[in-house]
Amino acid sequence: MIIRSLVLCAASGLALTACATSEPVCRPAEMGERAAFGALVAHDEARLAQLMAQGPGAERVRALDPRVEAQIFGVRMGDAAVRTVLMQPPLCVVDGPESNGERISYVFPQARFQALQNPDLEGLERGRPGLDSIACRYQQGPDGWRLSDACLQTFAPVASSS
Repeated sequence: MIIRSLVLCAASGLALTACATSEPVCRPAEMGERAAFGALVAHDEARLAQLMAQGPGAERVRALDPRVEAQIFGVRMGDAAVRTVLMQPPLCVVDGPESNGERISYVFPQARFQALQNPDLEGLERGRPGLDSIACRYQQGPDGWRLSDACLQTFAPVASSS
């Protein structure tokens, strides 16, 4: 799908960079992301907190209240939870814009990403939070990008565009 768009853009003589940004780009999870995602899947709060950026997010993971724990790990299979999405490999990551050393990345099971995207619509189609995709906040540090919220951004209210 992305290659088709790039070929069409190049053939029509348009600037390649302008065309390349119209469709979301899916990439495999990087090593640090895979480690954090693995800790989430394993329900290993201590390892997850160790892999996260220092701050309130890691502290919330260490002191899980039942509501936060349900959003991250779910109560039973099939719940809308961070872990539900991560247990459907291969995973696909779409990075949002960076601002002030932070970014939000969206993680999908690759098959769901492909099924949700509509080439006739602009932007990223995310589907149902905690079932089709998760939203993870990252913080830039001296050793690269680190997860800062255990993907609880998934359940944050979406701001209205109007």
